[in-house]
Amino acid sequence: MTIPLWYGGVCALAAAYFGFWYGRSRNWGILGGTKEAEETGENRHKKTGVSEKTLSRAKYLASPASGTVEELSDEGSRGARILTTDSKLFSPSAGRVLSIAPRGNAFLILTDFGAEVEVRACTSEDDLLDRYFRPRVIRGEIIRRGRLLLEYDREKLSKECEDTATYLTAKGEDCTGMELVGGGQVKAGDALFWVNEKKE
Repeated sequence: MTIPLWYGGVCALAAAYFGFWYGRSRNWGILGGTKEAEETGENRHKKTGVSEKTLSRAKYLASPASGTVEELSDEGSRGARILTTDSKLFSPSAGRVLSIAPRGNAFLILTDFGAEVEVRACTSEDDLLDRYFRPRVIRGEIIRRGRLLLEYDREKLSKECEDTATYLTAKGEDCTGMELVGGGQVKAGDALFWVNEKKE
């Protein structure tokens, strides 16, 4: 007996449909699932190389520039000095720009988790240096993490400013739970500080 071609097509479609929903059901746990699908928490994180401790910290401040990190700590503030050769600064967090320094080299940001963070390039107070800085945001602007804050002429600036490092500083109660991810080299956008949740 010859089987019609359309019958084979219908069988193939039915098998594909059944396989798709069977696989989805196992992943969702409807049919019990596999051992791997059932693994949760620390065991699964160990397999993927991500620790439970890291995943519990969804809040972090990213590095505004690439370079070598030096941790700074003072009473009521936490931060880092980044020795960089970059000529751009990026926002360490989503939030709102509260203010911009008159020289255009420093930005105070209210982060989306409530901390106030300052990002600064060059520590000089010389007003004549403002010609080297080109801010790329405005006061009151809502920004995302990684938003370009500043472009500047590092080569010319270095001839007139002794300290051209980038600074990230957080002040107030919200910064007490900040923990430096690690020292050494960092790239712009990498997590620089974990911000631990407040315990009520």
